[in-house]
Amino acid sequence: MTPPLPPDAIRIRSTALTKLRLYAARCPFEIGGLGHVLADPAGLVVTDVFILPQRVSMSDTELDSTGLFDLLARLVAEGEDVATLRLWWHSHAEMEVSWSETDAGTIENLPGDFWVAVVTNRQGDLRCRLDRFAPTRETWELPLLEVPDGPDAGEELLEARIDAEIVAQVQSPVPLRDLLGPWEPQERQPEAFPVRGRIE
Repeated sequence: MTPPLPPDAIRIRSTALTKLRLYAARCPFEIGGLGHVLADPAGLVVTDVFILPQRVSMSDTELDSTGLFDLLARLVAEGEDVATLRLWWHSHAEMEVSWSETDAGTIENLPGDFWVAVVTNRQGDLRCRLDRFAPTRETWELPLLEVPDGPDAGEELLEARIDAEIVAQVQSPVPLRDLLGPWEPQERQPEAFPVRGRIE
C-alpha cells in the first residue's frame, strides 16, 4: 500500500473518530492503540481504531508485545490484511497534545514504509502526522478530516463497550473499574489541529 504523498489531510471514519475520543476521554490515564488505514485515490483513511493489552500511568503507556502478536495471529487466521495496521495512536490524558520524545521514538521504530500517528487527550484535542520511512524519511503534520461511514451505532452503547474494553485490557495504578464514572470535559476549545468537520 503506497499512499499519495503528501496528502492534504488524513481522513477518519466517524465511528473510528468517536471510538478514539471515547478511549481517551474514558481512561483517566494515558492509553494507546493501533488502527486500520486504507489507501484510495483520495489518499489515506483511518477505518477503525482499537486498544491492546497495556500497562498505563499518568505519564506513559506500554503495549503488551504478547497481545500484539496474538492480535496479528488472529487477524491472519481470519484472513485480514495486517498490512492495513498503519495507525498508531496515543492519549496524553490531561496534558497538551504534542509529540514527546517517547512518541517520536515509538514512531521511529514502527515497522513498514509509512505510519499515521495521532496524539490526543481527554479534552478531545487531536494532532496527526504521517511518517514515511522509505524510499526517503519524511514527516508531514496533517489535519484529520471526518468522513461518514453509515448509521450511528449510538454513543451510549459504544461508550459501554469502550469502558468494558478498557477494564479488560488496561492495567493501571488504580483499578479502572472503580474510576470509570461519568466524566465531564472542560469547557474550552480544542488546542491544535482539530478535526475539520464532516464531508459527505
